[in-house]
Amino acid sequence: MISFVGAGPGDIELLTVKGQQLLEQADAVIYDRLVNPLLLFHCKATCDFYYVGKTPYQHSTKQTEINVLLKEKPKKYQRIVRLKGGDPEIFGRLSEELEIVTNEGYSFEIVPGVTAASGSAAYSGLSLTKRGIARGVTFLTGHLKENQVNQVINFPKEQTLCLYMGMEALKTLIPQLKECQTNVHLAIIEWGTLGRQKRIFGTVDDILSKLQTNQIQNPAMILIGEAVAEKAAYPWFDKLEKAGEQLLLISTERPTMTELMEYTSQGADIWWHQVGETRDKRFDEVSKRMMQEINFPTLIFKTQQAEALFEQDVIEKQV
Repeated sequence: MISFVGAGPGDIELLTVKGQQLLEQADAVIYDRLVNPLLLFHCKATCDFYYVGKTPYQHSTKQTEINVLLKEKPKKYQRIVRLKGGDPEIFGRLSEELEIVTNEGYSFEIVPGVTAASGSAAYSGLSLTKRGIARGVTFLTGHLKENQVNQVINFPKEQTLCLYMGMEALKTLIPQLKECQTNVHLAIIEWGTLGRQKRIFGTVDDILSKLQTNQIQNPAMILIGEAVAEKAAYPWFDKLEKAGEQLLLISTERPTMTELMEYTSQGADIWWHQVGETRDKRFDEVSKRMMQEINFPTLIFKTQQAEALFEQDVIEKQV
């Protein structure tokens, strides 16, 4: 059985109950770059991890390589979770992967997740619909096959457009938005629902200069329409006790999900790094990647032993 599971947009508490149960039962997990790897701590000790992250314009796993995994791994494992960021049905290449497993005769199920548009909007205190202003929502991709960008956009009245993977396409689409309607409002949210979330508001006249000033990058959700104007936002997430903090928690043991949520539920962006011989070595590569991609200015040692072992690792890498 292959379970295609939506991991949600980032916050580990946005995973569905069914998704959590499937992770706990999985013999193998094939997961994407936009999946919060803290979710892997739901998995049992014998579960194997396969990272298939795709980063735009960088060397990363190709879809053909993922397809090979989907063909071969069910021969080895009884229960596989294909873990996808957000909702697998929304710009998650789900149909391409379903075709592969169907042709191989494998049984499968699909578990939806919270998609990036609704998650990012909610954690910015925005509503995608608003009576009298936005009576519909459109999901649109800015990224086509072979790294091509979408160069066509239609902006109906009283709508909110949710543009996925649209950072590269935005420069091309802005002039079209100006033709559709004057003073169009945009909200751009990077890493929505995570502690590293960044957000800017603007209009078609100033959004590109604000992007450059604030250095917003992929992955980012672009919300377009009057309903997502800055004046409409209620930024509750920014007011949490640890909002914006980036913490590296260092321990000799793996954490419980309750321990992780003590930080994430207060708005912190964290990774749990294990050291010492008793560590769960499956997470070594995950830790390496997380510490390369994210700057954690604050280190929290769970024990004195963990601090000593971490310092020893640092010294050995410098030699």
